[in-house]
Amino acid sequence: MWLDWFNSRIATDVGNSLADHFMAATTATKERRPSRPADRAQAIQSLLARVDSEARPLRLGVFRKAKLANSFKWRLLDRGTDPALVDELTRMLLLRLT
Repeated sequence: MWLDWFNSRIATDVGNSLADHFMAATTATKERRPSRPADRAQAIQSLLARVDSEARPLRLGVFRKAKLANSFKWRLLDRGTDPALVDELTRMLLLRLT
């Protein structure tokens, strides 16, 4: 029973889902026109809204928050997102979860 505390599958899935959502929002704007700061800001606001609706209700502990952030970060890095942007998005995600 206490081993369920270490089960982080849900957190990993949510982190991957959030990263995929952000990538879809930013690539959709790139296909239409060159990326503008307003488009990126809208994608970030959409990401934070999804954090509020999907991740916050899970009431994750420290270990699961770390797994969520790690899966989010590595999914974005694997998809070729700028590392500085990924670091900033991960910080925003963690601040939003606390």
